[in-house]
Amino acid sequence: MRKIRYFFRGRLFPCTLLFGIIAAGAVALAIWLPRLLAPVALVERALSFAVALAVIAEDTLPEKKAPKLLLLFLPWMGAALCLFFYEKPTEIDRRVRPDLGHGTLLLRVAALSESLCSLPHGRAKSVLFLPVGRRFYESLLEDLKGAKQRIWLEFYIVARGVFWGDLLAVMEQRAAQGVDVRLIYDDFGCAFTLPEDYAKELGSRGIRTAVFRRLKVGRGFSRRDHRKLAIVDGICYTGGANLADEYIGEAIRFGHWKDCAVRIEGGTESFCELFLRTWYALRPSDGIPKPQKDTEGERLFVPLADGADGGERLFPYLLADLAANARRTLYLTTPYLSLPRGILDALTSAARSGTDVRVLIPHIPDKKPVFFVTRAYARELLRRGIAVREYTPGFLHAKCICADSRYAVVSSYNLDFRSLYVQAECGAFFEDEALAEDIARDFLSSWEQSAPPKRANALVRALGKLCMLFAPLT
Repeated sequence: MRKIRYFFRGRLFPCTLLFGIIAAGAVALAIWLPRLLAPVALVERALSFAVALAVIAEDTLPEKKAPKLLLLFLPWMGAALCLFFYEKPTEIDRRVRPDLGHGTLLLRVAALSESLCSLPHGRAKSVLFLPVGRRFYESLLEDLKGAKQRIWLEFYIVARGVFWGDLLAVMEQRAAQGVDVRLIYDDFGCAFTLPEDYAKELGSRGIRTAVFRRLKVGRGFSRRDHRKLAIVDGICYTGGANLADEYIGEAIRFGHWKDCAVRIEGGTESFCELFLRTWYALRPSDGIPKPQKDTEGERLFVPLADGADGGERLFPYLLADLAANARRTLYLTTPYLSLPRGILDALTSAARSGTDVRVLIPHIPDKKPVFFVTRAYARELLRRGIAVREYTPGFLHAKCICADSRYAVVSSYNLDFRSLYVQAECGAFFEDEALAEDIARDFLSSWEQSAPPKRANALVRALGKLCMLFAPLT
């Protein structure tokens, strides 16, 4: 009932209502005004042609243009749907790229991260892999209790419940003792979990809050802040878990909810810089503190970050590089699967050259239409010789990659178009055998609890191929 109440009282309802009015108007026009159909149809086709030219001119991947152009074949609604998915073009970053042809993979990725994102690599004192959401919750809560300088959180979903209630109590207490406590949450991600005026409520408790891209009529829905980032003094957490009860097993949704995170102690200035960039963009009038110098260790890592600004993206390069460099094993976990042709070809090349490439997806979906696309791409991977299994205990939300028990990625990135090319994301890349072995062990344990996707009949396969055309819009 709370989600329904938030929907009708919140900022998502007016946008949904407007879209429904447009759809109803189009149907009424087609049914009740037959005499006007001919001239209106002419105007509609002219509008569709203009929208088609705008789509063709977009500076984006052909895979993202194709489904929009297919929508234009729909009578009356095609152009409106195209405009619904339209995003204002942004200026492309023209900085000179470094020579990536020499050095280890980590050093090449570090150079790329610094070039694209202006985020230098870090040196951690310790790195801890947290294979389940409950471990993430317990570790984060303990660190919050000892915070002395800052608590900065940036999450796609924040939901009232046990998890958030425990964090909030500690954050409020630390804020009263002079700790700089800030929260960024995404307005779309929290549309069903938080009331519209929640930022004001948190402000009254001493927690400064910024809301990413408030939902407004006429503003695109696609570009969201999908990051999961917690900074507590010189400690940073990132991974797949949001601040909601299903991630820690307090609420059971879709069976066992499998997620993970990584705790990085030391060398976290880049993540502080990333958080402050978003904060300043949302609240430019605030004074932005300069992050204090953090103590460093010996465990080198590269911060991963992509913004929701339409610029050049880092993570697709990393995926292709990992596929090209893996020699023995390449393990990937993702809740959603829809990959562009270039990444599909890179994974296929790795598998056919002898690398053991495996992809783990959920068995119980959280979004059935999206899962239909995930299974269609899973069948495509199987056809290409890549092993795929479904995590049968429940919903797999973890987003990890490990290669050769040497390279490791823990992040908020799904292996789908939205994460790869649209949303703001973050994570960390390591050349660290101990961490990679921890992730590989966890992956293989989950793999043993999983099963191959069920065979699909001809109709399901055909519908899957059709849905893959529209995957860039999901």
